[in-house]
Amino acid sequence: MGLHNNRRHIAQWSLFGLLVVLTAGCATAETTPTSANGVARVTTQTSTPGATKPTTPPLKVTVKATPVAPKKTGGISVNSSGAVLPNSARTPGAINPSVTQATIGRTICVSGWTATIRPPSSLTTALKVAQLASGYTYKGDTATGDYEEDHLISLELGGAPSAEANLWPEPYNAPEGARVKDQVENKLHTLICGGTITVATAQRAIATNWWVAYQTYVGAAPPASTYKAPVVAQPAPVPVAPGGATALCNDGTYSYAAHHQGACSGHGGVKVFYK
Repeated sequence: MGLHNNRRHIAQWSLFGLLVVLTAGCATAETTPTSANGVARVTTQTSTPGATKPTTPPLKVTVKATPVAPKKTGGISVNSSGAVLPNSARTPGAINPSVTQATIGRTICVSGWTATIRPPSSLTTALKVAQLASGYTYKGDTATGDYEEDHLISLELGGAPSAEANLWPEPYNAPEGARVKDQVENKLHTLICGGTITVATAQRAIATNWWVAYQTYVGAAPPASTYKAPVVAQPAPVPVAPGGATALCNDGTYSYAAHHQGACSGHGGVKVFYK
């Protein structure tokens, strides 16, 4: 009886082992949860030897550079001296990358070079009209003829030709306006090409505050006490005519002709008629 029971237990344990082996060989499923944005995917894998678990491809992010554009609002600034300055937020200045200290001998210091890069008037006029309409004015004046569309950093100092950040409507009618700024631009250009200052120094000075640059490199007007009026040549006095003479001839003789016609004939013509 005991031997029979032992054989029955052995058979039961053998059947249990077979079930474990069969269960271990079955496939098992594994699911990757789907994220809220749908990036992750549901995948299924089995325990079959040699199988590779799929991977989720990396998320590609494209970053676009946003250019920094000048502001579109604001007017011209006037300092305590009456000098008109551009709105620094609208016109901070921009440089021409072709002009460096190493290239000035082939660019700005070559006579006539700036004419080859000057933008067409159609572009600058259209920009001036748009700027004035947006309030970029001097005392509310919107007449385009009262302004020069000026390069803050001038072309002769290596300024960018067509960049809006380097162009502003500079008034002619201000006490210290467009024509005064031209003087400091010319002076800085002379100093650059003469080797006195660098192109970067000149660009920084004119872009930061052209009026301060004027006072630094051109100087203030001479005091009134030292001003001397130019000497104007006066005409030589006319000799007094002798009694009865009607004209002074070009050779220094006098004519006594009764009429202008024929006076000083043969004496080089009439210099002065007395009657």
